[in-house]
This record gives sequence, structure tokens and C-alpha cells, in this order.
Amino acid sequence: MHDIVIRDGLCFIEGKFIECSIGVDGSKITHVAKEVERGEIEIDASGCIVMPGCFNAHTHAAMTLMRGYAEGLPLKEWLEKIWELEARLDDEAVYWGTMLACVEMLKSGVTAFSDMYIHMHAVAEAVGETGMRAVLGYGMADRGDEERAKKELEIGVDFAEKWNGSFEGRITTMLTPHAPYTCSPEFLRKVAEISREKDLLKHIHLSETLWEVKEIKKKFGKRPVELLDSLNFLDSNTVLAHAVWLSDKEIRILAERGVSVAHCPTSNLKLSSGIAKVAELIEMGVNVSIGTDGAASNNMLSVLSDARIGALLQNLRGKSLNPVQWLKMATENGYKAYKLNGGKIAEGYLADIAVFGKTCRNSPMHNPAAMLFVENQAIHVLVDGVLVMEDGILVNVEEDKVIEKAENTARKLLEG
Repeated sequence: MHDIVIRDGLCFIEGKFIECSIGVDGSKITHVAKEVERGEIEIDASGCIVMPGCFNAHTHAAMTLMRGYAEGLPLKEWLEKIWELEARLDDEAVYWGTMLACVEMLKSGVTAFSDMYIHMHAVAEAVGETGMRAVLGYGMADRGDEERAKKELEIGVDFAEKWNGSFEGRITTMLTPHAPYTCSPEFLRKVAEISREKDLLKHIHLSETLWEVKEIKKKFGKRPVELLDSLNFLDSNTVLAHAVWLSDKEIRILAERGVSVAHCPTSNLKLSSGIAKVAELIEMGVNVSIGTDGAASNNMLSVLSDARIGALLQNLRGKSLNPVQWLKMATENGYKAYKLNGGKIAEGYLADIAVFGKTCRNSPMHNPAAMLFVENQAIHVLVDGVLVMEDGILVNVEEDKVIEKAENTARKLLEG
């Protein structure tokens, strides 16, 4: 008998939708077949789509507190307003902002996320409580100050070492320098050295805006990817957020180094940053995943909604990709970027699974892959083989309480 069985669903397996059942034991998928033996917990998924859980490959979860704040501004001006507000954050605020983010993500079928921010101990506690999976790092920026660089590295490494593997392995950690325009080359080189020494992932914003590219080239005589490559920063343990303004040469460098990209189409639109060359990245062999960025630069944390926007933008460029490719970016590619054995419905993979029901918005279901982009509210969610949402109700969290606490926290934050 299995611990959990998801029975008779339309399951996304190897790029196709197949009617079958899934057996789960412990944290892993152990059986995928038309017929499986019974489970201690049985989920009837007949008439439903069963997906590997989505992976939000780049976000700042606690920024749910700033949802709708600083609207209508391009990135540079937006950052100035946001940084002013972020200076008022404390552990409690970040905890409740992250709790709200976890609620939203779980309800939209996101089982795991990557987060770089501040007060990261509070983020980790929220992840542990909600039952989600996350890859976490403290957002470091030395701004050319030697003393600040030392302190930032100390905080970042201490967090990574303390929390890696916590909550039964649901949290893994990384080093997360903010961006080349807030981190000096010496600092980035040091981060790369520590990453290799301690076998830690690295995650950084890169080439998000044309302003950034021009600024980096003016200061260092190289485009951002070329600069990081010269610092030995780029490797298969590196994930770049945004990567909008890339030359063909830079894309080839990323492919050669095995670097992954977290594509954030809605944020790039909201902040007038640009449209990434996703089709070209994929053509050259770069692993592309989907991120929402923070709620302040998106307003939503639905990976499937972002995949839809991403698909439409590539259509606009005349570079259409089929829905299955976008579903893989939303699931498998995110887990792959962060070195986790998940994002697929297959035996031996992590049992991070989302079940989506049939509604007026996804019927008739001529193309299940395309329908997931318009109906992205899950009804059941498993993380690490544990049922964390059942019939649309979160198991570990009082949703109404989280909303109330987050609203009160946001109000106090704005009052200063």
C-alpha cells in the first residue's frame, strides 16, 4: 500500500497528457501506471489535470507587502521608492509577507520557489511552517565598500550554512549577490570563489534593463555577461534572473558555461525593462525557467500566468514556442536550475505535485497544456510527499489569519 495515491488523473508526463495514477511513498513518486495499488490517502483526480508542481525560479516573497506600491515606474525609479520602504522592514514584517506569498503560490500550484531578500531567517521560518520547498539566499550588495562587503558576505554565508537542508531538506540555500551595478567586481569574484569552495548555488539579477547594460559597459568595458565571465562567476551552479538584454555572444557564453536563466516576463513588462530572447536562449541550449519576481513588480505570484505572458511575448516577436515547452519551463526547468530532483511525474522524483480541476475557463479541453495558463488555481497540492492543500484548503496555514496579519503589517510599513 502506498502512502498517497492520486488516481485516474490526466497526468503531464514527458510532454504528454496521459490518463494514469500516481503512487507516493515518503517524499518520492514511486509508481506511475494505469493501475496502482491502494493508498492510505486516496485522491480522486478523475476529470482533473495532474502536474508536477510549478517552480517560481525568481522572487522576493515578502514583497507581497508592497503589492500595488510604486506603480507605473521604470526599474530605476521603482527601485528608489522600494528601497526606501525596504529599509523599514524587520523580521516580523518579512515573515508575514512571506507567509502571504506562500499561501498565494500554493493555491496557484507552485510547490517550490527561489528567494533572495533580507531578514532571510524569517523567510525560512515561513517556508518551514507552510510546508513549501524553497532555495533561499540573503541578497548581498557591497556597493564598492570594503567593510560592507565583508559584513554582507558574513551574513550571506552564515545564512547559507545554518539553513541548508533544514525542514527535512525542503530548504536549500545559495549565495545571492544583488546585481553587477550594486556589487563590485572584487565582491562578485569573492562570491564565486566561496560558491565553489562550499559547493553553493549562485543567483543574481543580470541585464534586466538597457540602462544596466550601458552602465556596466561604460564602467568596465564589457557587457554584463562578459564581465561575470571574466570574474569566473558563470558556471552550472549559476542562475541569472531576467537576462533580457543579451547579445548572441552572451547567449553562447551562457550555454557554454551551463548557466540557467529565470525568465520574468510580467515583471519585465511592468517595469518597462524589455522582452527577453527566450526562443534564442532555448535554441542555443540554455536552461530557461520561469520566475514571477516580487509581487511589487508583478502583482501576482502565479508561475503559470507568467508562462502565458511569456508565450504571448514570444509570439509577438515571431518566435512562437508550443505550450508544452512553457509548461516545462514552469516546472522541470526550475527544479533543474536549482539542482533539485523534481518537476517531473516520474518514479524516483520528488513528490511535488499539483492537481487542477475542470472549470468554465478550461473547458472544452482541446489542449490541456494551453488550458493550464488560463485556469491556474489548484485544488490539491503535495510537497515532499505531504498533502499541504486539500480541496482548495491549506492544511498548515490559516489563510484568513495570514491575510489579516499581512494587511496590518503593510499598513504599519507605509505609516513608517
